[in-house]
Amino acid sequence: MLRALRNQTRSIFFKCFLVLLICGFALWGVGDLTGGSRGKNIVSVEGQAISIEEILNEINRSRYLLPERPSLQDAIKGGLHKNILKNIEREILINAEADSLNLHVPLSEKTNAIKKEEAFKNTLGKFSQNKFSQSLKNVGLSEAKYIQMINTESNLRQISMPFILNDYYNEKIVKKMIDWQNEVREIQYETFEFINKNELSRPTDNILQQFYNENKEFYEIPITRDINYIEIDPSIFENEVVLNQKDIYDKYEIEKNNYVIEEKREILQIVTQDKSKADQFIRLEKSGKNFNRLTKNIFNLSKTDTNIGLLSKSDLPTESAEKVFESDLNETIGPIKTKFGYSIYKIIKIVPKKQIDYEEVIEDIKNKLRKELSEEILFEKLDLIEDQIAEGNNLDDIVNSEILNNKLKIKKIRKISKQGLIYSYDKKTSFLERKPQFLKNIWDTNLNEISEIFNSTEDIYNLIEIVSENKNEKPTFKQVKSKVYNNWLEKELIFKSKEKAKQLISKNENNLAFNTSITRSDKFLEKINDPFLIESIFNINDKAINLLVSNKSIIALRIKKIKIDNYKFDKKIYDDLNINFSKSFFNDFSNSFVIDLAKKHKLKRNYKELEDYFLKPEISN
Repeated sequence: MLRALRNQTRSIFFKCFLVLLICGFALWGVGDLTGGSRGKNIVSVEGQAISIEEILNEINRSRYLLPERPSLQDAIKGGLHKNILKNIEREILINAEADSLNLHVPLSEKTNAIKKEEAFKNTLGKFSQNKFSQSLKNVGLSEAKYIQMINTESNLRQISMPFILNDYYNEKIVKKMIDWQNEVREIQYETFEFINKNELSRPTDNILQQFYNENKEFYEIPITRDINYIEIDPSIFENEVVLNQKDIYDKYEIEKNNYVIEEKREILQIVTQDKSKADQFIRLEKSGKNFNRLTKNIFNLSKTDTNIGLLSKSDLPTESAEKVFESDLNETIGPIKTKFGYSIYKIIKIVPKKQIDYEEVIEDIKNKLRKELSEEILFEKLDLIEDQIAEGNNLDDIVNSEILNNKLKIKKIRKISKQGLIYSYDKKTSFLERKPQFLKNIWDTNLNEISEIFNSTEDIYNLIEIVSENKNEKPTFKQVKSKVYNNWLEKELIFKSKEKAKQLISKNENNLAFNTSITRSDKFLEKINDPFLIESIFNINDKAINLLVSNKSIIALRIKKIKIDNYKFDKKIYDDLNINFSKSFFNDFSNSFVIDLAKKHKLKRNYKELEDYFLKPEISN
C-alpha cells in the first residue's frame, strides 16, 4: 500500500501536526498507539488494549517534543499524562466505532490528505524520501504507523459528520467563557520556608524499613539493558583536513553572495489615516514647501518623530519597500496605502550595497570548508566502521582501531528501560535525554551485538553495543537504603514544614501577611517562580486556608473573593469566539460522545497501575 501511495503522488507526506502531537496526534488524538499489548493493560476496548509501557513511551516522547522539555515530574504535574490518556481512549473508541460501521478509507483519500503537505518537499518542490524518513524518525514514527494515523483521522471525520458544522453558540455560553477568562481572585497568602533538614532526627532503620515496605513497588526496576556507545562527530576529523588556497578561493566564489551588506536607507516617514491631509502634504511639498515645516504644520510632528532610522528593504512594509528603494536621495514618495494607513517617505541618506572583501571573510570560509571536508572524512570512516562491524569487531576494537585512532571514548549507560528511564539503586531515576531512535536502537539490537550506525542529531552519528540485559527486579531494602532515606526525607520535610506553618498561622489567629489579586493570565504570584502555582490557586473551591508546596516553600493561601474583571462584551468578541468554538468543536461535543462510545464498546480502564507508577517519589529529569 505504501508503494501504491508513492506511485500515486509526487509529494508524499502527511500533516504531522507537531503541536497536536505533543498532546496526542491530530484532532481528537490520532496516534500510533493501537498496536500490540505488553505488560499490564491500562485501557482496552473489544480486543484492542494499550499497555502501561506504551503509555509511558508516549508520555516520554511527547515530553521530549515539548519546546521546554520538562522533567517527568513537571510533565505529570502539568497534566500531560491526562491529555494523552484521553486521546488514547478517544482514538481506540473511534477505530472501534469505525470497525463496527464497516467504514473504509479509500486510497485516494490518503493521497489527498498527504500531498498538500509542503514540509517534505525539496527546494524544487518535489518529494524528498530523505527528509520524509528523517522527520518520521524525529517524532518516533514509522511509515506504516503514520498511514494508520491517517486512517484514524479519516474515520473521525466520517463519524463526526453529523455535528461537524456547528458554528453558532448561544450568547450565554460565549459570555461564560469570557467570564471564565476574566476571573479575578482576591487572595491572602503567606510564604513559609521549608524547615532545615538538620531539624529532623535521623530515622532509625526500622522507620526506613517501614517506609520501604509501604512503598516497595516504587523501587521496582523493570527489564533494563546496560549499553556502551560512542558518538562520532565530524569535528574530530578536522585535524585531518588539508586546505589549499585554490579550495579556499573556490569556496569564496561560491559563497561570496552570502557576504554582502545589503543597501540601507535613512528614511523620514509620516503615517496618517487622513488621506486628504496626505494628499495636501504631497501637493504642497511638490510645489517647493519644506518637508519638515509641512510635517510640523500639518501633522504636528518633528523631524525626530518622523525619522525611522537606517533600514534595509526587508524592514519596510511590502506595499512600499520597492518604491522607496527605487527612489533617489531626497526624493519624497507617497502617499502609499499600507495596513497601517497612508504613508509618506523621504529618503535622506543612502548606504549602498557592499561586497565584503575576501580578506575579511577568509577565516569564516576556512571554517566552512573545514567542516564540509571533515564531514566527507566522517562518511569515509563510517563505511570502514561498517566493514569492521561485519567482521565481528566489538566497540572497543573499533575505538582502538586505526580508523578512529583513539579519538573517542566509550560512554556507558546502565539500567535503561524500554521507556527510556535510567534506574539506579542509589540515585534518582532519570530520563534518557535523547531522540526516540537512540532508545529504539537500544532495544532493537540483540544482546552482545552492535547496532547499525545511526544519525542522532544533525551531524553526530552513534554506535551502540548491548552489554547485558537485566531482569525485572525488586531491590532489597539494603540495596536502596540511601534512596529510601532521601524519599523519606523529602516527604518528612514537606509534612513537618506544613505542621510548622499551621502552628505559626494559628499563633497569628489565622491571619495571613499579604493581600493581592491574581488573574488566570498571571504567570507568577509575586516573586514565586512556579508556573503551576496559578493553576493550583484557581482550582481551589473553598475559603479555607490551603497549604500549597512550591519551590522548597509552603504557601498558605485563602481565597477572599472571586469576581469577574470588567470587560466590554461586543459583537466582534462574540463573533470571534464563535469562530474559535467552531474550529474546536470536538472540545465541545467530544466528552458526551466519547461516553456513549465507551458504553457501546465496553471501554475498560485500569488507571491504578499508572497512578501507582506516577506516585514514585524518585522520578526526576
